[in-house]
Amino acid sequence: MTSPMTRRSVLASTAALTTAAALASCGADDDGNEVQEKIDNPGDNINAEGLPIVEEQVTLTFMSGRGPTTAEDWNEVGCMKEAEKLTNIHVDFGLAPSDGVGEKRNLALTSGDYPEVFYRTGIPAGDIAKYGEQGTFVPLNDLMDEYMPNLTAIMDDNPTIRDGLTFPDGHIYSAPQIYDKDFVGMRYMYKLWARQDWLDDFGMDVPQTLDEYEAYLEEAVNTVDGAIGIADASKFGDTLACLYGSFGVGNKGTAAGKVDLDEGSGELRYFPIADEYREMLEYLNGLYGRGLILEDIFSIDRAKFNTFGTDGLLASCATQTPAGFFGDEGDNYVPLRPLTKTSGDAPVWHAVRSELVGGGNFVMTDRCEHPIEAARWMDFWYSEEGARMFFMGVEGESFEEVDGRYELLPEITDGQSIGDGLKPYALYGGGSYPGWATDKWFRGVENTPQAIEGSELVKEYAIDDVWPAFTFTAEESEMMSTIGNDIDKYTDESRDAFITGQMALSEWDDYVQTLEEIGLPEYMEAQQAAHERRG
Repeated sequence: MTSPMTRRSVLASTAALTTAAALASCGADDDGNEVQEKIDNPGDNINAEGLPIVEEQVTLTFMSGRGPTTAEDWNEVGCMKEAEKLTNIHVDFGLAPSDGVGEKRNLALTSGDYPEVFYRTGIPAGDIAKYGEQGTFVPLNDLMDEYMPNLTAIMDDNPTIRDGLTFPDGHIYSAPQIYDKDFVGMRYMYKLWARQDWLDDFGMDVPQTLDEYEAYLEEAVNTVDGAIGIADASKFGDTLACLYGSFGVGNKGTAAGKVDLDEGSGELRYFPIADEYREMLEYLNGLYGRGLILEDIFSIDRAKFNTFGTDGLLASCATQTPAGFFGDEGDNYVPLRPLTKTSGDAPVWHAVRSELVGGGNFVMTDRCEHPIEAARWMDFWYSEEGARMFFMGVEGESFEEVDGRYELLPEITDGQSIGDGLKPYALYGGGSYPGWATDKWFRGVENTPQAIEGSELVKEYAIDDVWPAFTFTAEESEMMSTIGNDIDKYTDESRDAFITGQMALSEWDDYVQTLEEIGLPEYMEAQQAAHERRG
């Protein structure tokens, strides 16, 4: 393990960030007033509703992060070509590889040479708060109320989305990525699975308690040649989330990070120092010590995980759907309901994703020459027509309606993955998009039959109150990016070490004390302030 960060080192980091923020502010000027003037006086070229958005074509300039699974020229993608015809708006996407677009974005903001809109560049919430307060990023509240009826209707139906987008200054600065509240395949994405054929061979029922699960893993590892107990493709993160409900932590869903509510006191807590979390680590340490967890679980990648599954070696895994990754071997798996400590305990599922996946992928700047046009263009993608195009392409070219359901044409899926087939037509590939995903038009492993079966099973036991991620002031965000990052890093490293036995659980008090010294009290003060602002 690396040495934990000290309070002195994180304070030095904070000072460096403050200096960087001051330099970055030099890029902002009074252009925000000009944007407001354009909003207040839209002119004759803009249609306030309906299509086209403008009578005479205009061009919007973006900086966009292009994922490697998307087309090289987005203007040639079917949905974008069709959208340009419908809206009469051309977009200069300013494509940059997604793995380097963050650095390019930061340099543009620091220099003051930035576009009208940042699109799919993953602007962190801390930067949104900072540049929003400086006036570099334009509040979208008024534009949403007046010119974005599709997004507004979704937020009115799901107030959690609006709450999660609103920063402490009351402003919304970005258009969201949304999973429809009823899209079970996405909101209950990762589940635990076990092999039904092995259970049958062992004469075992599907595990319902932690002890039964452990007994199944032990039987598999000890009797099946080459068998691996548990693995996932996320360095064990997906498995841990699937066990949160079993141990009573993470009780506000996955987007809230490492904070939840103490069920005894009702107070906000950092649950990785809770007794329940320690109990979970003790359980997993016991499994790891007996070889029931993949030895290199914290370094495995997706390709290796898929190979283990395809080779028929995994007794259990946490994933969307084994059939979607393991071929025929995946058909042998059944989903597990939430595991309980004893047979008399009520099962509960905490691994629920927020409807608000995130923001930061459509942010308007004070350089925007066409703020209303940009807002209306973005809102088109939250309409049923636009969202369907974004995820499925163009009707008649890549999909068709069959018995009231939209289905991809056979040539899209024959002999290739859905992603490859849709690459010339749709633009959701690579994720991190502003948009509205539902099972009406999203086509991926998350809404295949086996995935839906597992999602429906855990949904029956799922928590109702799911928090989106908190938003922070610029000052709080600076602390979160220094002290907060150090806390997260030390917590994760210690978690892995406790599970593998590199740290003894007798060192728990020292672990908690180190977190206090790094700055956990200040971290929780900011979390508490954010929680109280939510009401």
